[in-house]
Amino acid sequence: MQESRSRKIKVGLAGLVVLGVGVAATSALWSDNVWFQGDVTSSKFNLVGSLDGTTWLESDDGTNIELTIPTVENLSPGTPVTKTVYVKNDTDSTNPANLAAPVVEVTSTSPELEGALAVTAAYADPAAAANLAPDAQVAITVTYTLTIPAGSSAADNAALQGQTADFTIQVTGTEVVTP
Repeated sequence: MQESRSRKIKVGLAGLVVLGVGVAATSALWSDNVWFQGDVTSSKFNLVGSLDGTTWLESDDGTNIELTIPTVENLSPGTPVTKTVYVKNDTDSTNPANLAAPVVEVTSTSPELEGALAVTAAYADPAAAANLAPDAQVAITVTYTLTIPAGSSAADNAALQGQTADFTIQVTGTEVVTP
């Protein structure tokens, strides 16, 4: 009876070996690889600025601005002063730029002047700014207006006189990818 049991064990082990080979063969039948390779070149997207529309400068660091609009002196209350600056899509790709509205920030050591001075910046051609082609430019109109608040006293008006304010204008653009 011992021989019979030993034989059964051997037959059982042989069956497991055959089953194991079958599983391995099945596994090998369903294993496969495919490989792909591709190249990518990223586009170059760059905005530059100009004070005159002909001389272009990089000025993409808010702590080291290289474009300074000439100082407006003797700004009188209620008399707006307008200046023009330019932004260009200086890009190597064929993709246009979508320019966000210019952001203006006014700072002054005089809280009275900071509250009374309005500096606005707007594109002369908003449609062009929304789809600025490579090598194209768009003008930005910058307007300064000093407003004396209604009901101000002579002392309030005197506090505004001779004060200085600084402002920055930031233009942000996004490359528009055309499929």
